[in-house]
Amino acid sequence: MRNCFFTALAFTALAFFGCGSPMLEVYTPQLQEKIYEPAAMKYPALEQSVILYLDHSTCVIDAVQNSQVFKALRPNLGQYSDTLRLIKGADFESIPLDRQDNKVSEALETIKADIPFADIRRAVFQICSDNQQAILITDCEALANGRFLDLEPFMSEPFRNWIEAGHTIYILTEPYREKYKGNIYDKKRFYFIFSDDRMEAPISHNLLNEVQLLLQDSLCNLFKLTNSDISVRREGKNMVAEDLTFTVEDHSGFEYVEISDDWRSIREYVMKLDEYGEPLPEEKPVPLIKNLIFNDGENYLIGNVQIVATNITSRYLALEDNTITVKDIDISDGFMLDKKALQSHKFNVMLTDKIFTDGYLDNGFGGNLVRLDFVITNVSLKSYDPAMFEWQSIWSPNTAICVSKSIDNALRDVKVVPTCSNRKVIHTVFLKTESYK
Repeated sequence: MRNCFFTALAFTALAFFGCGSPMLEVYTPQLQEKIYEPAAMKYPALEQSVILYLDHSTCVIDAVQNSQVFKALRPNLGQYSDTLRLIKGADFESIPLDRQDNKVSEALETIKADIPFADIRRAVFQICSDNQQAILITDCEALANGRFLDLEPFMSEPFRNWIEAGHTIYILTEPYREKYKGNIYDKKRFYFIFSDDRMEAPISHNLLNEVQLLLQDSLCNLFKLTNSDISVRREGKNMVAEDLTFTVEDHSGFEYVEISDDWRSIREYVMKLDEYGEPLPEEKPVPLIKNLIFNDGENYLIGNVQIVATNITSRYLALEDNTITVKDIDISDGFMLDKKALQSHKFNVMLTDKIFTDGYLDNGFGGNLVRLDFVITNVSLKSYDPAMFEWQSIWSPNTAICVSKSIDNALRDVKVVPTCSNRKVIHTVFLKTESYK
């Protein structure tokens, strides 16, 4: 692999040849910082601090007394929370936490009287407009403007905003029974963990580890609400056709591939074409790029992916030489994905003879830098049981659907589905080749 110091000198010196055009030498830190711009980078990861929201109601009172789930989580609630926020109807009481004092336990001892009509809507909006982790324990019964919100998807917008930013909501649901005006109701207790999987130590890891046995015994259920867990990984030793000479560098969110062979060799050994562009007898084309495996993630099924290829040679060179006119060239029809491999969640990148279209490959800069983006074009929602988030309303004969519809609305939102502009590019490969002569 090329020495970084040598590469940096090669980039900044802009060696010249021929008619005075700068020679293409790629310095990958520049590529990372100035060219590669993943959508997720627009939203920073969350701060490490945690706010614990507790619904000052029968829901939490019963949890303290009877819940195995709450008992499992309770030690870590005090250990990792920085602020306790008690939801007392429309009022929020904030208590700074010193983890050594274990004030969460003290506060739990004071929650003895039910304060009805908690403003859960306000709490969720507050959490999702903030930039730190949060835990919310509640039964999700809410009142706004004198109306009960059991049938209103009042969390749709904050949920959407949260996952649009690349964050994650883990939702633990626990069935429990509550007495109200002489009747017993089957309800749900919710443990919402607002976190971010990009963090080094998200609070979700600590809490979910404590309830694994309870999940296995079906004492509670877990749902992960996110659109940022679709991923691509490299599998196997070789990422490029074996008959070529190449190097591969792994970077944050992309690979940089440099092929040393000329285009005659690529045409012969990869495309299996002779010098006239005719297929070689008894030969089949092989992938130029291979062994990239994609994962659908928790909530979506990827239906189709296309490859968008752009010759960005001039854009890269213009970073150091502002006299160069930037002209990105769409060369997508010179590449295609193997449809059969795609069905097996594999990206095999094939070349087509369109790659030799006049103007696609440059011969004036001593090489070509091509950006390959893998773009989701079709996706569907994975099935799940909405009843996990529903219960018999206390206030009416209806089933309370406020949580289930909020989740469904968030997952289907045009700004959230993985075909949206912020998520559709799921992986990138930068490919440097020789000039085409």
